[in-house]
Amino acid sequence: MARKKVNLQWIINNTTQHATCKRCYKTLMKKTSDLVTLYGGEACVVIYGEGKTQPEVWPSALEAKEILKKFKAMPELGEKTQNQKDFLNSRISMLRDQVCKSDCENQERETLSLILERMDGRRPDLANTTVEELNNLKWIVDGKMMKAKERLQHVAGQGALLEHQTSLKSLMEASYTNIEMQMLAELEELQTLSQDWPPNPSANEGELSAVVHSALGGSSSNYAGPSVELI
Repeated sequence: MARKKVNLQWIINNTTQHATCKRCYKTLMKKTSDLVTLYGGEACVVIYGEGKTQPEVWPSALEAKEILKKFKAMPELGEKTQNQKDFLNSRISMLRDQVCKSDCENQERETLSLILERMDGRRPDLANTTVEELNNLKWIVDGKMMKAKERLQHVAGQGALLEHQTSLKSLMEASYTNIEMQMLAELEELQTLSQDWPPNPSANEGELSAVVHSALGGSSSNYAGPSVELI
């Protein structure tokens, strides 16, 4: 059966208050005992009741002192714990930062609305404009101009880098093209030389031998020496 929702508010009646406190003490100690039994950890409960000189301690005062001593000796205790004052101060600081951020955003929206009204002609020459609005307008315009200049410088830098990369790529492609053309010219020259070579060198050996023979012995028909064949 589900428990009904407890209404958290101060109990005015003293008798009801004491009875509720005792019931809550017993429930808290029972739950702590269950946690220690189930998970095998170490835990203690120390409750200072209103108007009492001695606190309610579980499991015992000596065991609670040992557990608290170990807890205070933890090296990371100062990093992860804070008291109520520190918590409230951090919360207040965070809320102040949020309020300041919201104020800046609202001022920027109002100033942009003022600029639009001036551009639409609804407020010629910025009539009925306070000094604070003019200061905010100057601040917004200066910020927009600064961002525009930074953007232009960034785009110009990217353009110069792209142009440098394009020129470098064109130079590399031109060098590659020259090398390929030289290789093609050499191949064509080799192919031309191969076409000029005789197709069958063995078939021309007889003609070469006849030419040499006629040059050596063809002029003297009475030469009776041994015949010479050139192979």
